[in-house]
Amino acid sequence: MPHVLEDASNQELLAAWKDGHQFAAQVLVRRYMVRLTALARSRLSRKLARRIDPEDVVMSAWRSFFVGANIGRLSTAQDDDLWPILVTITLRKIARQASRHMADRRNAILDKTFDESVDWQAAVSRDPSPDEAAMLVDEVESLMNRLGQVDRDVLTRRLQGEEHAEIANAMNCSERTVRRSMQRIRSKLTEGGPRVLHEVDEEIVSVDAGVRVAVSIPQIEFQPTHKYNDIQLQKLVGIGGFGKVFRSVDRVTRSTVAVKFLKKPFWKDQRAREQMVREFHLVSNLSHPNIANYRGWGVTPHGATFVVMDWIDGVSAQEWFHDHQRSTSKVIQCGIAVANALCAAHEKGLVHGDVTPRNVLMQKDGTFLLTDFGFARLAGEHAANGFGGTPGFLAPEQISDSFGAIGPHTDVYGLGGLIYSISTGEPPTRGNDLPEILAAVLSSKGPAAPGEMADDVPRPLNDLLLRCLQKEPRDRPQTVAEVLDELLAIQSRN
Repeated sequence: MPHVLEDASNQELLAAWKDGHQFAAQVLVRRYMVRLTALARSRLSRKLARRIDPEDVVMSAWRSFFVGANIGRLSTAQDDDLWPILVTITLRKIARQASRHMADRRNAILDKTFDESVDWQAAVSRDPSPDEAAMLVDEVESLMNRLGQVDRDVLTRRLQGEEHAEIANAMNCSERTVRRSMQRIRSKLTEGGPRVLHEVDEEIVSVDAGVRVAVSIPQIEFQPTHKYNDIQLQKLVGIGGFGKVFRSVDRVTRSTVAVKFLKKPFWKDQRAREQMVREFHLVSNLSHPNIANYRGWGVTPHGATFVVMDWIDGVSAQEWFHDHQRSTSKVIQCGIAVANALCAAHEKGLVHGDVTPRNVLMQKDGTFLLTDFGFARLAGEHAANGFGGTPGFLAPEQISDSFGAIGPHTDVYGLGGLIYSISTGEPPTRGNDLPEILAAVLSSKGPAAPGEMADDVPRPLNDLLLRCLQKEPRDRPQTVAEVLDELLAIQSRN
Protein backbone atom coordinates (compact mmCIF):
# COMPACT_ATOMS: atom_id res chain seq x y z
CA MET A 1 0.00 0.00 0.00
CA PRO A 2 2.74 2.60 0.86
CA HIS A 3 4.40 2.11 -2.55
CA VAL A 4 1.06 2.58 -4.32
CA LEU A 5 0.34 5.77 -2.36
CA GLU A 6 3.64 7.35 -3.38
CA ASP A 7 2.33 7.62 -6.94
CA ALA A 8 -1.24 8.56 -6.01
CA SER A 9 -2.83 11.92 -6.79
CA ASN A 10 -3.44 14.41 -4.00
CA GLN A 11 -7.16 13.68 -4.15
CA GLU A 12 -6.51 9.94 -3.81
CA LEU A 13 -4.16 10.57 -0.89
CA LEU A 14 -6.78 12.63 0.95
CA ALA A 15 -9.36 9.89 0.39
CA ALA A 16 -6.93 7.25 1.66
CA TRP A 17 -6.13 9.35 4.73
CA LYS A 18 -9.84 9.70 5.53
CA ASP A 19 -10.10 5.92 5.26
CA GLY A 20 -7.48 5.57 7.99
CA HIS A 21 -4.22 5.26 6.04
CA GLN A 22 -1.93 7.63 7.95
CA PHE A 23 0.92 7.05 5.50
CA ALA A 24 -1.11 8.96 2.92
CA ALA A 25 -0.85 12.10 5.05
CA GLN A 26 2.93 11.62 5.29
CA VAL A 27 3.18 11.45 1.49
CA LEU A 28 1.19 14.68 1.15
CA VAL A 29 3.35 16.48 3.70
CA ARG A 30 6.58 15.37 2.01
CA ARG A 31 5.37 16.67 -1.35
CA TYR A 32 5.03 20.24 -0.13
CA MET A 33 6.99 20.54 3.13
CA VAL A 34 10.31 21.81 1.77
CA ARG A 35 8.75 24.47 -0.44
CA LEU A 36 6.30 25.63 2.22
CA THR A 37 9.15 25.96 4.72
CA ALA A 38 11.20 27.96 2.19
CA LEU A 39 8.19 30.23 1.63
CA ALA A 40 7.63 30.71 5.36
CA ARG A 41 11.31 31.48 5.93
CA SER A 42 11.27 34.08 3.15
CA ARG A 43 8.31 35.88 4.75
CA LEU A 44 9.83 36.24 8.22
CA SER A 45 12.00 39.26 8.96
CA ARG A 46 15.22 38.78 10.89
CA LYS A 47 13.65 39.86 14.17
CA LEU A 48 10.56 37.69 13.80
CA ALA A 49 12.67 34.72 12.74
CA ARG A 50 14.29 34.78 16.21
CA ARG A 51 10.85 34.23 17.73
CA ILE A 52 9.03 32.18 15.10
CA ASP A 53 10.25 28.85 13.70
CA PRO A 54 9.17 28.56 10.04
CA GLU A 55 8.84 24.77 10.36
CA ASP A 56 6.48 25.24 13.31
CA VAL A 57 4.40 27.62 11.20
CA VAL A 58 4.20 25.09 8.37
CA MET A 59 3.30 22.22 10.69
CA SER A 60 0.55 24.39 12.17
CA ALA A 61 -0.67 25.08 8.63
CA TRP A 62 -0.75 21.36 7.89
CA ARG A 63 -2.76 20.71 11.05
CA SER A 64 -5.29 23.34 10.01
CA PHE A 65 -5.45 21.85 6.53
CA PHE A 66 -6.16 18.34 7.76
CA VAL A 67 -8.78 19.60 10.22
CA GLY A 68 -10.50 21.48 7.42
CA ALA A 69 -10.24 18.53 5.02
CA ASN A 70 -11.66 16.17 7.65
CA ILE A 71 -14.82 18.24 8.08
CA GLY A 72 -15.20 18.86 4.38
CA ARG A 73 -14.20 22.53 4.27
CA LEU A 74 -11.06 21.97 2.23
CA SER A 75 -10.41 19.80 -0.81
CA THR A 76 -8.08 19.58 -3.79
CA ALA A 77 -8.56 21.90 -6.75
CA GLN A 78 -9.59 20.61 -10.17
CA ASP A 79 -5.95 20.48 -11.21
CA ASP A 80 -5.15 18.42 -8.06
CA ASP A 81 -2.74 21.10 -6.83
CA LEU A 82 -2.80 21.83 -3.09
CA TRP A 83 -0.21 24.60 -3.29
CA PRO A 84 -2.60 27.60 -3.45
CA ILE A 85 -4.56 26.34 -0.42
CA LEU A 86 -1.44 25.57 1.59
CA VAL A 87 0.17 28.93 0.74
CA THR A 88 -2.96 30.78 1.85
CA ILE A 89 -3.10 28.92 5.17
CA THR A 90 0.64 29.35 5.78
CA LEU A 91 0.62 33.10 5.06
CA ARG A 92 -2.37 33.59 7.36
CA LYS A 93 -0.52 31.70 10.11
CA ILE A 94 2.51 33.96 9.64
CA ALA A 95 0.36 37.10 9.66
CA ARG A 96 -1.31 36.08 12.93
CA GLN A 97 2.01 35.14 14.53
CA ALA A 98 3.59 38.41 13.37
CA SER A 99 0.66 40.42 14.68
CA ARG A 100 0.92 38.72 18.07
CA HIS A 101 4.68 39.27 18.35
CA MET A 102 4.49 42.86 17.14
CA ALA A 103 1.94 43.79 19.83
CA ASP A 104 3.15 46.37 22.36
CA ARG A 105 3.73 43.85 25.14
CA ARG A 106 5.72 41.46 22.92
CA ASN A 107 7.16 43.87 20.36
CA ALA A 108 9.87 42.09 18.35
CA ILE A 109 11.28 45.47 17.32
CA LEU A 110 12.49 45.93 20.89
CA ASP A 111 14.81 42.93 20.55
CA LYS A 112 18.19 44.64 20.09
CA THR A 113 21.25 42.90 18.73
CA PHE A 114 24.72 44.07 17.85
CA ASP A 115 24.24 43.60 14.11
CA GLU A 116 21.50 46.22 14.01
CA SER A 117 24.25 48.83 13.90
CA VAL A 118 25.03 47.74 10.34
CA ASP A 119 24.17 50.37 7.74
CA TRP A 120 21.60 48.81 5.39
CA GLN A 121 22.89 50.95 2.53
CA ALA A 122 26.20 49.12 2.85
CA ALA A 123 24.57 45.76 3.53
CA VAL A 124 22.84 45.58 0.18
CA SER A 125 26.07 46.17 -1.70
CA ARG A 126 27.48 42.87 -0.44
CA ASP A 127 26.09 39.36 -0.23
CA PRO A 128 22.76 39.56 1.62
CA SER A 129 22.31 36.99 4.35
CA PRO A 130 19.11 34.91 4.26
CA ASP A 131 17.80 37.11 7.08
CA GLU A 132 18.54 40.27 5.12
CA ALA A 133 16.91 38.81 2.02
CA ALA A 134 13.81 37.94 4.03
CA MET A 135 13.74 41.42 5.55
CA LEU A 136 13.90 42.98 2.11
CA VAL A 137 10.73 41.10 1.19
CA ASP A 138 9.14 42.67 4.29
CA GLU A 139 10.39 46.08 3.16
CA VAL A 140 8.86 45.67 -0.29
CA GLU A 141 5.53 44.77 1.29
CA SER A 142 5.80 47.72 3.66
CA LEU A 143 6.51 50.03 0.73
CA MET A 144 3.55 48.63 -1.20
CA ASN A 145 1.26 49.29 1.75
CA ARG A 146 2.33 52.97 1.80
CA LEU A 147 1.65 53.55 -1.89
CA GLY A 148 -1.54 54.48 -3.69
CA GLN A 149 -3.04 52.06 -6.18
CA VAL A 150 -1.50 53.72 -9.23
CA ASP A 151 1.99 53.75 -7.68
CA ARG A 152 1.59 50.12 -6.59
CA ASP A 153 0.70 49.14 -10.14
CA VAL A 154 3.70 51.03 -11.53
CA LEU A 155 6.10 49.49 -9.00
CA THR A 156 4.73 46.00 -9.61
CA ARG A 157 5.32 46.33 -13.33
CA ARG A 158 8.85 47.71 -12.76
CA LEU A 159 9.58 44.75 -10.46
CA GLN A 160 8.64 42.52 -13.38
CA GLY A 161 11.09 44.30 -15.68
CA GLU A 162 8.78 46.51 -17.72
CA GLU A 163 10.08 49.79 -19.13
CA HIS A 164 8.35 53.16 -18.69
CA ALA A 165 6.83 53.07 -22.17
CA GLU A 166 5.44 49.57 -21.60
CA ILE A 167 3.93 50.59 -18.27
CA ALA A 168 2.35 53.70 -19.77
CA ASN A 169 0.84 51.66 -22.59
CA ALA A 170 -0.49 48.95 -20.25
CA MET A 171 -1.97 51.47 -17.82
CA ASN A 172 -3.28 53.78 -20.54
CA CYS A 173 -1.40 56.80 -19.23
CA SER A 174 1.54 58.97 -20.32
CA GLU A 175 5.20 58.21 -19.66
CA ARG A 176 5.29 61.46 -17.69
CA THR A 177 2.71 59.98 -15.31
CA VAL A 178 4.91 56.91 -14.88
CA ARG A 179 7.99 59.05 -14.17
CA ARG A 180 6.09 61.07 -11.57
CA SER A 181 4.95 57.84 -9.97
CA MET A 182 8.57 56.65 -9.78
CA GLN A 183 9.52 59.95 -8.11
CA ARG A 184 6.82 59.41 -5.47
CA ILE A 185 8.09 55.86 -4.91
CA ARG A 186 11.62 57.20 -4.40
CA SER A 187 10.31 59.67 -1.83
CA LYS A 188 8.53 56.89 0.06
CA LEU A 189 11.72 54.85 0.12
CA THR A 190 13.60 57.60 1.93
CA GLU A 191 10.94 58.15 4.59
CA GLY A 192 11.95 56.98 8.03
CA GLY A 193 15.67 56.62 7.38
CA PRO A 194 17.72 53.98 5.52
CA ARG A 195 15.82 50.95 4.27
CA VAL A 196 16.83 47.59 2.86
CA LEU A 197 15.42 48.37 -0.55
CA HIS A 198 18.22 50.71 -1.36
CA GLU A 199 17.42 52.31 -4.67
CA VAL A 200 14.69 53.19 -7.11
CA ASP A 201 16.00 55.46 -9.85
CA GLU A 202 14.63 56.88 -13.05
CA GLU A 203 15.42 53.77 -15.04
CA ILE A 204 15.22 50.70 -12.78
CA VAL A 205 13.88 49.36 -9.51
CA SER A 206 16.78 47.65 -7.80
CA VAL A 207 15.21 44.70 -6.01
CA ASP A 208 17.73 42.09 -7.03
CA ALA A 209 19.32 41.88 -3.58
CA GLY A 210 15.99 40.65 -2.29
CA VAL A 211 16.28 37.57 -4.45
CA ARG A 212 19.88 36.97 -3.45
CA VAL A 213 21.62 38.58 -6.38
CA ALA A 214 25.10 38.77 -4.89
CA VAL A 215 27.56 35.93 -5.32
CA SER A 216 30.60 34.97 -3.32
CA ILE A 217 33.61 36.63 -4.96
CA PRO A 218 37.18 35.61 -4.24
CA GLN A 219 39.88 38.22 -3.74
CA ILE A 220 41.34 39.33 -7.08
CA GLU A 221 44.37 41.40 -7.90
CA PHE A 222 44.13 41.94 -11.65
CA GLN A 223 45.83 44.93 -13.26
CA PRO A 224 43.69 47.48 -15.14
CA THR A 225 43.85 47.28 -18.92
CA HIS A 226 42.55 50.80 -19.63
CA LYS A 227 43.32 54.27 -18.36
CA TYR A 228 40.45 56.66 -17.77
CA ASN A 229 42.05 59.16 -20.18
CA ASP A 230 41.72 56.53 -22.91
CA ILE A 231 37.94 56.95 -22.74
CA GLN A 232 35.83 59.88 -23.94
CA LEU A 233 32.27 59.74 -22.61
CA GLN A 234 29.51 60.84 -24.96
CA LYS A 235 26.05 59.92 -23.69
CA LEU A 236 24.41 58.14 -20.77
CA VAL A 237 22.40 55.26 -22.29
CA GLY A 238 21.38 53.11 -19.33
CA ILE A 239 21.16 52.94 -15.54
CA GLY A 240 20.95 49.81 -13.44
CA GLY A 241 20.98 48.91 -9.78
CA PHE A 242 24.77 49.04 -9.46
CA GLY A 243 26.04 50.77 -12.58
CA LYS A 244 25.60 53.29 -15.36
CA VAL A 245 26.41 52.70 -19.05
CA PHE A 246 27.74 55.40 -21.38
CA ARG A 247 28.23 55.39 -25.11
CA SER A 248 31.87 56.42 -25.41
CA VAL A 249 34.86 56.63 -27.71
CA ASP A 250 38.04 54.64 -27.17
CA ARG A 251 40.69 57.27 -27.97
CA VAL A 252 43.33 54.60 -28.61
CA THR A 253 41.39 52.59 -31.20
CA ARG A 254 39.13 55.51 -32.24
CA SER A 255 36.13 53.17 -32.00
CA THR A 256 32.74 53.56 -30.31
CA VAL A 257 32.46 51.51 -27.13
CA ALA A 258 30.09 51.03 -24.21
CA VAL A 259 31.54 51.80 -20.78
CA LYS A 260 29.85 50.60 -17.60
CA PHE A 261 30.72 52.41 -14.36
CA LEU A 262 29.90 51.45 -10.82
CA LYS A 263 27.58 53.98 -9.22
CA LYS A 264 29.18 56.33 -6.72
CA PRO A 265 27.82 54.59 -3.56
CA PHE A 266 29.81 51.48 -4.55
CA TRP A 267 33.13 53.10 -5.48
CA LYS A 268 34.69 52.16 -2.16
CA ASP A 269 32.89 48.85 -1.82
CA GLN A 270 35.54 46.18 -2.29
CA ARG A 271 33.09 43.43 -3.17
CA ALA A 272 31.23 45.53 -5.74
CA ARG A 273 34.50 46.53 -7.41
CA GLU A 274 35.73 42.96 -7.50
CA GLN A 275 32.46 41.70 -8.94
CA MET A 276 32.69 44.13 -11.86
CA VAL A 277 36.32 43.25 -12.60
CA ARG A 278 35.50 39.57 -12.23
CA GLU A 279 32.72 39.94 -14.80
CA PHE A 280 35.29 41.17 -17.33
CA HIS A 281 37.79 38.39 -16.63
CA LEU A 282 35.17 35.66 -16.82
CA VAL A 283 33.72 36.86 -20.12
CA SER A 284 37.01 37.90 -21.73
CA ASN A 285 37.85 34.19 -21.93
CA LEU A 286 34.86 33.72 -24.21
CA SER A 287 35.06 34.47 -27.91
CA HIS A 288 31.80 33.85 -29.70
CA PRO A 289 29.80 35.70 -32.38
CA ASN A 290 26.70 35.68 -30.15
CA ILE A 291 28.38 37.02 -27.00
CA ALA A 292 29.08 40.72 -26.51
CA ASN A 293 32.82 41.35 -26.38
CA TYR A 294 34.45 42.80 -23.25
CA ARG A 295 37.59 44.83 -24.03
CA GLY A 296 38.98 45.70 -20.65
CA TRP A 297 38.55 47.55 -17.38
CA GLY A 298 40.01 50.41 -15.40
CA VAL A 299 39.61 52.80 -12.48
CA THR A 300 39.01 56.55 -12.64
CA PRO A 301 41.18 58.99 -10.60
CA HIS A 302 38.25 59.25 -8.18
CA GLY A 303 38.09 55.48 -7.66
CA ALA A 304 35.18 54.49 -9.92
CA THR A 305 35.68 51.03 -11.46
CA PHE A 306 34.58 50.63 -15.08
CA VAL A 307 34.52 47.98 -17.80
CA VAL A 308 34.81 48.61 -21.54
CA MET A 309 32.67 46.64 -24.00
CA ASP A 310 31.94 46.70 -27.70
CA TRP A 311 29.22 49.15 -28.62
CA ILE A 312 26.13 47.30 -29.87
CA ASP A 313 24.08 49.31 -32.34
CA GLY A 314 20.69 47.74 -31.87
CA VAL A 315 17.81 47.09 -29.48
CA SER A 316 17.11 44.63 -26.69
CA ALA A 317 14.92 41.61 -27.38
CA GLN A 318 12.40 43.19 -25.05
CA GLU A 319 12.24 46.38 -27.13
CA TRP A 320 12.17 44.32 -30.30
CA PHE A 321 9.09 42.40 -29.12
CA HIS A 322 7.16 45.54 -28.25
CA ASP A 323 8.00 47.15 -31.58
CA HIS A 324 5.85 44.40 -33.16
CA GLN A 325 8.67 43.27 -35.41
CA ARG A 326 8.85 39.71 -34.16
CA SER A 327 7.83 36.59 -36.03
CA THR A 328 7.94 32.91 -35.09
CA SER A 329 10.99 32.36 -37.28
CA LYS A 330 12.76 35.34 -35.68
CA VAL A 331 11.89 34.11 -32.17
CA ILE A 332 13.42 30.71 -32.97
CA GLN A 333 16.46 32.42 -34.52
CA CYS A 334 16.93 34.40 -31.30
CA GLY A 335 16.65 31.23 -29.22
CA ILE A 336 19.23 29.43 -31.38
CA ALA A 337 21.69 32.33 -31.15
CA VAL A 338 21.41 32.56 -27.35
CA ALA A 339 21.61 28.77 -27.04
CA ASN A 340 24.86 28.82 -29.03
CA ALA A 341 26.20 31.56 -26.75
CA LEU A 342 25.27 29.59 -23.63
CA CYS A 343 26.86 26.43 -25.01
CA ALA A 344 30.12 28.35 -25.46
CA ALA A 345 29.88 29.69 -21.90
CA HIS A 346 29.12 26.24 -20.48
CA GLU A 347 32.10 24.75 -22.29
CA LYS A 348 34.22 27.16 -20.22
CA GLY A 349 32.33 26.14 -17.07
CA LEU A 350 30.46 29.47 -16.88
CA VAL A 351 26.77 29.76 -15.92
CA HIS A 352 25.11 33.04 -16.99
CA GLY A 353 22.21 33.03 -14.54
CA ASP A 354 20.23 36.00 -15.89
CA VAL A 355 19.05 35.15 -19.41
CA THR A 356 16.28 37.69 -20.01
CA PRO A 357 15.01 39.78 -22.95
CA ARG A 358 16.78 42.83 -21.50
CA ASN A 359 20.11 41.00 -21.64
CA VAL A 360 19.84 39.97 -25.28
CA LEU A 361 20.56 42.59 -27.95
CA MET A 362 19.68 42.46 -31.64
CA GLN A 363 22.08 44.32 -33.91
CA LYS A 364 20.89 46.12 -37.02
CA ASP A 365 22.10 43.19 -39.15
CA GLY A 366 19.79 40.87 -37.19
CA THR A 367 22.48 39.16 -35.10
CA PHE A 368 21.50 38.40 -31.51
CA LEU A 369 24.06 38.90 -28.74
CA LEU A 370 23.97 37.70 -25.14
CA THR A 371 25.17 40.42 -22.74
CA ASP A 372 25.48 41.25 -19.03
CA PHE A 373 27.38 38.48 -17.26
CA GLY A 374 27.27 40.48 -14.03
CA PHE A 375 25.69 37.56 -12.12
CA ALA A 376 27.65 34.81 -13.86
CA ARG A 377 29.71 32.31 -11.95
CA LEU A 378 31.68 29.16 -12.56
CA ALA A 379 29.60 25.98 -12.44
CA GLY A 380 30.04 24.32 -9.06
CA GLU A 381 31.36 27.50 -7.44
CA HIS A 382 30.02 27.91 -3.93
CA ALA A 383 27.82 30.91 -3.25
CA ALA A 384 26.58 30.76 0.29
CA ASN A 385 23.90 33.39 -0.12
CA GLY A 386 22.40 32.37 -3.40
CA PHE A 387 22.62 33.57 -6.96
CA GLY A 388 21.53 36.52 -9.03
CA GLY A 389 18.76 37.06 -11.50
CA THR A 390 15.61 38.92 -12.50
CA PRO A 391 12.50 38.07 -10.42
CA GLY A 392 10.13 36.98 -13.21
CA PHE A 393 12.80 34.78 -14.82
CA LEU A 394 14.35 33.09 -11.78
CA ALA A 395 14.66 29.33 -11.70
CA PRO A 396 13.52 27.79 -8.37
CA GLU A 397 17.08 26.73 -7.46
CA GLN A 398 18.14 30.38 -7.61
CA ILE A 399 15.88 31.08 -4.63
CA SER A 400 15.90 27.87 -2.61
CA ASP A 401 18.62 25.23 -2.45
CA SER A 402 15.86 22.70 -1.74
CA PHE A 403 15.68 22.44 -5.54
CA GLY A 404 19.36 21.54 -5.74
CA ALA A 405 22.49 23.31 -6.92
CA ILE A 406 22.74 25.91 -9.67
CA GLY A 407 24.29 24.68 -12.88
CA PRO A 408 23.83 24.53 -16.66
CA HIS A 409 20.23 23.42 -16.11
CA THR A 410 19.63 26.87 -14.58
CA ASP A 411 20.45 28.44 -17.94
CA VAL A 412 18.14 25.88 -19.58
CA TYR A 413 15.35 27.41 -17.50
CA GLY A 414 16.57 30.91 -18.38
CA LEU A 415 16.66 30.14 -22.10
CA GLY A 416 13.13 28.76 -21.88
CA GLY A 417 12.03 31.89 -20.04
CA LEU A 418 13.62 34.15 -22.65
CA ILE A 419 11.88 32.43 -25.59
CA TYR A 420 8.63 32.25 -23.62
CA SER A 421 8.75 35.99 -22.99
CA ILE A 422 9.49 37.08 -26.55
CA SER A 423 6.79 34.66 -27.77
CA THR A 424 4.05 35.80 -25.40
CA GLY A 425 5.11 39.22 -24.10
CA GLU A 426 5.07 37.96 -20.50
CA PRO A 427 7.75 36.54 -18.17
CA PRO A 428 7.25 32.88 -17.22
CA THR A 429 6.48 33.83 -13.60
CA ARG A 430 4.19 36.72 -12.71
CA GLY A 431 2.71 38.19 -9.55
CA ASN A 432 1.25 41.33 -8.05
CA ASP A 433 4.36 41.99 -5.96
CA LEU A 434 7.80 40.57 -5.25
CA PRO A 435 6.71 38.15 -2.47
CA GLU A 436 3.99 36.78 -4.73
CA ILE A 437 6.47 36.31 -7.58
CA LEU A 438 8.88 34.44 -5.29
CA ALA A 439 6.07 32.26 -3.95
CA ALA A 440 5.00 31.48 -7.53
CA VAL A 441 8.56 30.49 -8.46
CA LEU A 442 8.69 28.05 -5.55
CA SER A 443 5.20 26.66 -6.14
CA SER A 444 4.52 23.46 -8.03
CA LYS A 445 2.36 25.32 -10.55
CA GLY A 446 4.14 26.01 -13.82
CA PRO A 447 3.57 28.83 -16.32
CA ALA A 448 0.60 28.92 -18.67
CA ALA A 449 1.29 27.16 -21.94
CA PRO A 450 2.78 29.71 -24.38
CA GLY A 451 0.51 28.34 -27.12
CA GLU A 452 -2.49 29.45 -25.06
CA MET A 453 -1.12 33.00 -24.83
CA ALA A 454 0.02 33.44 -28.44
CA ASP A 455 -1.63 31.75 -31.41
CA ASP A 456 1.53 31.57 -33.52
CA VAL A 457 3.60 29.40 -31.14
CA PRO A 458 4.17 26.03 -32.89
CA ARG A 459 3.19 22.98 -30.81
CA PRO A 460 6.76 21.56 -30.74
CA LEU A 461 8.09 24.90 -29.45
CA ASN A 462 5.27 25.10 -26.89
CA ASP A 463 6.14 21.65 -25.55
CA LEU A 464 9.89 22.39 -25.49
CA LEU A 465 9.41 25.59 -23.50
CA LEU A 466 7.21 23.88 -20.93
CA ARG A 467 9.90 21.23 -20.42
CA CYS A 468 12.60 23.89 -20.05
CA LEU A 469 10.48 25.66 -17.43
CA GLN A 470 9.89 22.64 -15.21
CA LYS A 471 10.36 23.49 -11.53
CA GLU A 472 12.46 20.39 -10.81
CA PRO A 473 15.84 20.65 -12.57
CA ARG A 474 15.87 16.92 -13.29
CA ASP A 475 12.66 17.26 -15.33
CA ARG A 476 14.20 19.79 -17.75
CA PRO A 477 16.51 19.05 -20.67
CA GLN A 478 19.83 18.62 -18.91
CA THR A 479 21.93 20.72 -21.28
CA VAL A 480 21.43 23.75 -23.47
CA ALA A 481 22.88 21.67 -26.30
CA GLU A 482 19.79 19.43 -26.11
CA VAL A 483 17.54 22.48 -26.35
CA LEU A 484 19.59 23.81 -29.27
CA ASP A 485 19.14 20.54 -31.21
CA GLU A 486 15.36 20.74 -30.75
CA LEU A 487 15.26 24.41 -31.76
CA LEU A 488 17.18 23.59 -34.95
CA ALA A 489 14.73 20.78 -35.70
CA ILE A 490 11.77 23.13 -35.16
CA GLN A 491 13.41 25.74 -37.37
CA SER A 492 13.84 23.23 -40.19
CA ARG A 493 10.12 22.45 -40.10
CA ASN A 494 8.98 26.09 -40.19
